[in-house]
Amino acid sequence: MKRKYIAALCTTGIASLWLGVLPAVAQTQAVPVSLPLTALTQGKKVVVLHSGHDTAQVTWKVKPHCKAEKASLQIRYLTSPDTTAGTQLIVSVAHKIVGAVPLNSMLPRGSFTVLLGHHPFSTGAYPIQIRAIPGDAASSAKATTAGAWTQLDYSASQIRYTPERIPWKHLNFTHLPMILSETALKGVLPLPVQFYGATNPGLLNAAQEAVAGLALRTNNSLHVDAQMGSPVRASAKGTNLGVSVVIGESSELPPGLQPQSPITAPTVYLMHDPANPLGVTLVFTGTNSAQVLEAARAFAINRKLLPLGHRWNVTSSDQITGMYFGPKNAAYPNQVISLGALQGIHSPLSHPHGTAVINFWMPGGLFASRQSNLKMKLTMATEPLRTPANHPLITVMANHHWISNWKLTPGVANYQTTIPFSALVGGENHITFDIADGKVTVFPNSTLELPNTHRYAVLPNLGLFAHTGFPLVTNGAGRDLSVWYSERALTNWSAGLTLFSKLAQAAHSPLPDAQATFSRPTQGNVLAIGSVTNMPASWLGKSPIRLQDNGIEWQLATRHGQQKPWMGATHSPASAFLMESHTPYQGHVAVTFLTTNPQNLKSAAWVLTSAASWNTLHGDLAWKNTQGIYQSTMVGSHFMYGNRHSGWFWIFLFSVRPWLWVFTGMAAVLFATLTVWIFTVHKKAQWRAEEAL
Repeated sequence: MKRKYIAALCTTGIASLWLGVLPAVAQTQAVPVSLPLTALTQGKKVVVLHSGHDTAQVTWKVKPHCKAEKASLQIRYLTSPDTTAGTQLIVSVAHKIVGAVPLNSMLPRGSFTVLLGHHPFSTGAYPIQIRAIPGDAASSAKATTAGAWTQLDYSASQIRYTPERIPWKHLNFTHLPMILSETALKGVLPLPVQFYGATNPGLLNAAQEAVAGLALRTNNSLHVDAQMGSPVRASAKGTNLGVSVVIGESSELPPGLQPQSPITAPTVYLMHDPANPLGVTLVFTGTNSAQVLEAARAFAINRKLLPLGHRWNVTSSDQITGMYFGPKNAAYPNQVISLGALQGIHSPLSHPHGTAVINFWMPGGLFASRQSNLKMKLTMATEPLRTPANHPLITVMANHHWISNWKLTPGVANYQTTIPFSALVGGENHITFDIADGKVTVFPNSTLELPNTHRYAVLPNLGLFAHTGFPLVTNGAGRDLSVWYSERALTNWSAGLTLFSKLAQAAHSPLPDAQATFSRPTQGNVLAIGSVTNMPASWLGKSPIRLQDNGIEWQLATRHGQQKPWMGATHSPASAFLMESHTPYQGHVAVTFLTTNPQNLKSAAWVLTSAASWNTLHGDLAWKNTQGIYQSTMVGSHFMYGNRHSGWFWIFLFSVRPWLWVFTGMAAVLFATLTVWIFTVHKKAQWRAEEAL
């Protein structure tokens, strides 16, 4: 009977899920959490309590907008042989005793579990105290109990509870980073984007800026799911705990999404999801599509200057005074930046350590001469570890390459050092100072300065694109960049917005000047999204790859003056492709994302932007295999990117192809030899003529 009852319950539950009749709470059923106490003690594994003297305390924090139910504490301990009878371990929460267990020296190892409370714990910090109290027998055996102890094993002890989300009572733009953090799961932020009204390039531009503004406020990858709005607002399945975006003119929004006061200007506001009390909706609207774009663009570029409250009526001054394209840790050529601005006020550099690390981001495609250096002016306080004070040795590393080492003067002193620009890379850079026999504190007024640079690179390079957005992004605003949606379909828009959010994160910019288009571009750099069936074959005319319905053809390396031959078609099980190549028109670069099935565009883009795929991109072609993994390779030939009508082009060419110096030297020697030979022959002829006279 019991088995039949359980089977009936399971069948009923599965049927309910299939029919979608379970309430929203069931879809978001919280999973119990088991947290080792070492996570609450900064890694401390054990603590020893002397009977009647010591108290162990850990602080348990319940995350904002959550409550913890069924909280319990499991403790594993070891007690000493001289522990007296009647000694107890007392557990209290917020100074209120919640449980106790007697200790027995005859059973030195043990564990117990205590319920921390009968009511849910709301958001906040709760001190948990554990102390050993000796029993009555201890008074007659003080000498014996003086050394009694109990060891608590933090690594084996744990706190268990079931977290449950609670709705936000007051929505505010200052809460947005926290909302995004709570929404993300395993590095992914699901983001439904709801369009209201006819979707035109203006609304897609607004959507691009909206997702870019959110992407730059989180370290998670956005999985955008574009949807068409309807009069009855419906949350996407599985997004009940998340944040969603609504884009449309105010006249197209349903009553449930309208604010209390009418819309007369570009407006951004936060509101509770009408279909889900736990969800948060971010609305971008205006009286026309131009105002919707203006609202989204202001939201994207004003990352540090969002107003207080849940509604923002955007003015023209917000578009100008709040412009903030670059990341907080970016360093640009010919710019002097302080470490205080680079690392923030609460940087760990302001505390003495044996190792100091300076992290900064640098745009892609930068080139400087071999004599160019990153200049650093440092103010540091040095603490020698040995007395009398010695001179600690500092070793400078840049991106794990040894640069130099020198001695430090004890106390506060100013230092100047340089890092060869060739040791830096586009994207994230790490400069490490390892101090032997000492500790240093780096003051926030220390500065670094990049040299003058030029835009040159060897392309294609999908790795450079993934880490910096280059060459599609050559400036902070994203000028001369088009996002081409080759088909007016939701899956196409979902894939394009997902890739645009990742491009914004790679370029550390909202790219406000990038233009969405449904028409094939004729100028500038392009991010193209489509399928093999709806993308014109001529678009890949400069690509070494030619896609067919069930196979790939590729070209041999360029033969000067001859047509590049195509290899025979080969069957390919790949379902999605990412390619970097020249555009059909001269002077620009395209990154094209294609799938064999148009319906798979959204899911394929989600997989591509995952860290496992995105961080491994390289070469000029990436494809998604049958295992759902993207692989990359270099199929075609490299080409030089940059202005060829400048002397710097030749400097760059010789730097990436050093063997040209050998030919240049040989040519110079040959020319000198030939000149001397001609001069000698001429002189001999002149001497013979003179002797003949």
